[in-house]
This record gives sequence, C-alpha cells and structure tokens, in this order.
Amino acid sequence: MINLNVYSQNHRKELEQLLESSEWQRVIKSGLVDEVKNEKLKPNKVRNFIDTVIQQLLKFNEERVKKLYSEHNLDDEEIFAELSKWPEDMDDSEPVISFLGLNLTPECNFRPKCLYCNQPWTESKLTIQDWKDIIKEVTEDVREEGPYIYFTGGEPLLLGEDLWGDNGLIKYATERGAGLNVNTNASMITPEIALRFIKSGLGRLHISLDTSDKDTQNFLFGGERFDRVMQGIYNIQIARDLVGVGYPIIHTNCVLTKKNMEHFPELFQFILDKHKQTGDKSDPFFNDLFTHVVPVGGDENEDIRPSAEDFRKFYTETWETVSNMWSEYQDKMGVPPDKRGELFGYFSNPFLRVKHKGGIDAYVKEAAKGRYGSLALSDQCYVAPTQAAFTPDGKQYRCGSHAIRHVLPLGSFPDSGVFDNIKAGISSAAMLPQEKYCYGCALATLYINQSVESKLKEKVKEIKSV
Repeated sequence: MINLNVYSQNHRKELEQLLESSEWQRVIKSGLVDEVKNEKLKPNKVRNFIDTVIQQLLKFNEERVKKLYSEHNLDDEEIFAELSKWPEDMDDSEPVISFLGLNLTPECNFRPKCLYCNQPWTESKLTIQDWKDIIKEVTEDVREEGPYIYFTGGEPLLLGEDLWGDNGLIKYATERGAGLNVNTNASMITPEIALRFIKSGLGRLHISLDTSDKDTQNFLFGGERFDRVMQGIYNIQIARDLVGVGYPIIHTNCVLTKKNMEHFPELFQFILDKHKQTGDKSDPFFNDLFTHVVPVGGDENEDIRPSAEDFRKFYTETWETVSNMWSEYQDKMGVPPDKRGELFGYFSNPFLRVKHKGGIDAYVKEAAKGRYGSLALSDQCYVAPTQAAFTPDGKQYRCGSHAIRHVLPLGSFPDSGVFDNIKAGISSAAMLPQEKYCYGCALATLYINQSVESKLKEKVKEIKSV
C-alpha cells in the first residue's frame, strides 16, 4: 500500500510505527485516503515574482520611454527613472498581484508562545467570508498562473475546517487559481488534516524547526512540543505517500539565535536523514524539509540575537561546513557535478543571496542590531504594487515586513478593496524604501527588488541600442 524504502532506515522505522498507530489506522479504515485520491486538487502554478513586476512596468512605460529617448536623447539614469515608474492611476488597469500574505488569526495553540515570537496582538475583525472576498478580488485575472497566497498567524490551523475543509480557504483559493502555502507550527497536523491538505490542493508548508536538539528546541518553543511538531511533519510524509503525490512540499523555518546557531550542521544532517533519499533535481522532494534561515527579528529579542562575530562565523565557517555536507550527500546519491542543486535552492544563504553594501564586514554589524535588510535596499521599492499583506483586523499593508510591525498601512478591508488600496498607495510607494520602515525587509523582497533593478538596467541598454 505504501513504499517507505525511499527514506533512511531509521526514519522508515519511525514512519512505519506511526502508520500502525490507532489514529492512522482509523483514518485509513474510514475511506478518507481513497476519497482524497479521487477528489484531490492539484496545486496551481504561481506567477514569477520578478516577471510580474517587470511585465507591468514595461507595459506601462516601455513605448513611452522609447519615444522620450528618441525625442530628447535621455541619459541612462533618466531612462531608468522613467522606465521604473508606477503610474499613479495604473492607466486605469488593475494591479497584477504575485504575493498575498494573509495573517488569519492572532491566536496560537502554543502558550506560552515561542521564545522569539514577535508577532504583535491584533484584534480579529475579518470573517471567513471576508478572507474569501479578498482572495476573490486578487484572483479575478488568473489564467495560467496565479498569485502565491501565504496563510499565517498566530496558528492558522486553529481555524479548523474553515482552513482545510471542503469549504475552507485553501480549497477556495486553489479553485480560484492561486498557489497556497500555510505557515504552521505543525503540532495540530493530524492524519486527517494531512490528507485534507492534499485534497484541497495545498502546495507548500512552512514549519518552524530551529535545531535537532530536542531540549534546545523545546526551550525555543516555550514548552515540550518537539515531538508533536515532528509527528505533524511525519503525518504529512505518510499522507503524501499513501495518496501518491508530491505535495505539499515542506520547508522548515530556522530562526537563527544565540541558542541554536552552532547546531546548524546537526540540524542539516537531521533533515537529510528525514527527507526522501533522492539526488534528482526534478524530484519534487529534492529540497523537501530544507530550511529557510531567518535571523531572529524584533527589538525585544536583543538578548538572544547573535553578535557580529557570531554572524561572521555562521556565514563563513558554518556555511562552508554545511555546503560540504551537501556535496557529500550528492556524492552519495551519485549526482554528477553538472546536475547538482544549489544548497537550499530558492532560499540559499541569507547573506549571499542578495548584495549588501559594504560586504560581510558591514553586514554582520547591522545584523547584530537586527537590521538585516538595511544594506540591501534598492533605490526604489519596485515590488510594492504587486504585493499585499493583511492583518486580522483587516488592515492592508504593502508587504509582510510592514504588516508584522504595523507600519504604513494602506487601508482596511472591507472599507475599500485590495486594488483600490494599492492604487491609493502608489504615490507614497515612490518614497520607499526608507531605512526606518524597511530595515527588516524580507530576503525574498530584497531579492526581487535587486533582480528587477538589474533587469530594467538591461532594458535601458536595449532601448539605447535601437
């Protein structure tokens, strides 16, 4: 019925034991596995974050800029400035959204909360129908690819069937053409919920896992929670193999603190031991469980934030150790050099993935202050009109970084629509980034902005060459 030989011997035994548990046997006998096999939705393709920005800016500006250049012989900076402008009325068209972050609830089942949690309390005002209305608006224009929707909290699984049920938000958004991610602590993922995730078309999960050392992880979690979290992860693995699908893919979020950063090589080995043993980049599980390194944020976490030298050691010595482990693993899998995958794929190294002014010497000093994005900010926030983030009180922000710190809200839903709020914020977006608001800019957003800037500069050269 299920082939677990693709896992390491020790992990296979863990999964086999869990599969024989009364909880799993009850779910299997209920017929839910067959129901999911027959009725499952497939995750949708999502829009490329960078191309979504570039395509809209060129649609608005390219022909106009070419004409300006032919008439006035603009220099490179002038061409770029005109090419990168978002028109205030967006030429009467609606924005195309590539990322929508929905903070569904401030509530969490971890009480006390995780040691490093810096999520501020916000009163819940939006109903499930309100969340669906937001999703409906941003998916009106879906064709082959849709927006990437990121459900988070608090703990979003506290919504129960309103999240993962047949009438829940995941299925609704999937049917509307969006790609879905749930950010969860995984402790509530039962066999039934794992299977319902698949049925609803959930593409990805982000699950907190900071260290493989149980005692340290429980300290960071704020209680004896390690085993419950791992069981939630294992339930997803079993459910995927029972149904025979490659989703949802699991990414683990490692919050980097003084308490766990030296454990990172051991965490990576732990992940290699738990994920499917494959060296094929085309396999959906090639990077399954691999970690998204997130240096601890929030001024209140200063006492557990690594020092400048701690960060330097991590991004040089520790990362080199883990990179060697990844090479050895691919050697073991028989992967030839030209077929090898990048370490952690899309997430990569938080320092190396984007360009920081002043290099590592400047970066580690800013990182020790918790200002991880301050030296990587572009001249403009090109990405802002292609994103939206909501807090439980209905306030809309340009990005997740602003939403988590409650700075510069654009408006509120349902008082005004998602697109109306974005359009109303175009003029003020031109004043961003500002270091005081954007020092905590997410790595993904920094990467998108830098990539957009680079591609637009290439377009400047193209316009001048004609």
